[in-house]
Amino acid sequence: MWIQYALLSSFLWAIVHILDEYCVDKIFSKPWLGVITSSSISVGIFLLIPFLNMTVVIPNWNILGICFMTGAIIQLSQLFYFRALDNSDSGTVAAYWNITPVLLPIVSYWLFGYLITGNNYLGIILLIIASIGLCAIDKFSSRWDTLYLMSIAAGLQTIAILLEKYIFDRADFFGAFLAINIGIIFSGLAGLASTEVRIVLVRDLPKIKQALPIFIAIELINWVALYTGQIAVKLGDPALVSAIGASTPAYAFGLSLLMAMFSQQFDPHPDRISQRDRRKLPMKWGFVGLMMVGVWLIGASANS
Repeated sequence: MWIQYALLSSFLWAIVHILDEYCVDKIFSKPWLGVITSSSISVGIFLLIPFLNMTVVIPNWNILGICFMTGAIIQLSQLFYFRALDNSDSGTVAAYWNITPVLLPIVSYWLFGYLITGNNYLGIILLIIASIGLCAIDKFSSRWDTLYLMSIAAGLQTIAILLEKYIFDRADFFGAFLAINIGIIFSGLAGLASTEVRIVLVRDLPKIKQALPIFIAIELINWVALYTGQIAVKLGDPALVSAIGASTPAYAFGLSLLMAMFSQQFDPHPDRISQRDRRKLPMKWGFVGLMMVGVWLIGASANS
């Protein structure tokens, strides 16, 4: 069951990446404003939790502290992610997230002795090759600054996933999930203590208000992506869950293709667009097929 949650989470993250890139390019004067807006809207979402009428079991104080720390680490990784989006497109940044499934098996074995099978490793390799290949076809840019920023983000994400597994093995899932999100929210809002941050936020506020529906949509999707991804971590092996996350660029490709097909209906020169992109489609679908094989290798061996 964990693999379905992981795949759904990857799909939702693809949507978030595309929308985040739009916000960084068109709305924010500074990319890190994404952290502030995300945390601010999350406060409103958090206030709606009581209406779900779900039982919340608060973790004990030791686990609660780890939850808050995990949330802060996730938010810090998001800061580097938004800075990377300022340098590259969402597809490239999504591909660099795949440093995480490379690190996780190594760190998992070193810290906890977790072992995965040869088929798992092969599936991880196929997913990473395919995701990078999808980006390389169009606009992959191996800028060192993007690689540097996303290496830090992926390293922090690796730590966060392992902490999540530790937490969920010892606490009620929903209560721990909410506690982690509290850590995400408060660490994001901590940036408002800076005068520079407040000045930039006030300057961009008119544009942010105009795009408020987009920000709300992003954050709602973000919460569901976090929820499904963390359920997958609870139920499955963190390294394999992270590997499934390498399918995000394939989802991003599919969504971008759908948007391009939709926009062609309003383009005065649709043939020009289709001729330019048609040659790349067989290779792109080949990479998507490679990802499907990678997911199958991971899922089949995990369920055997």
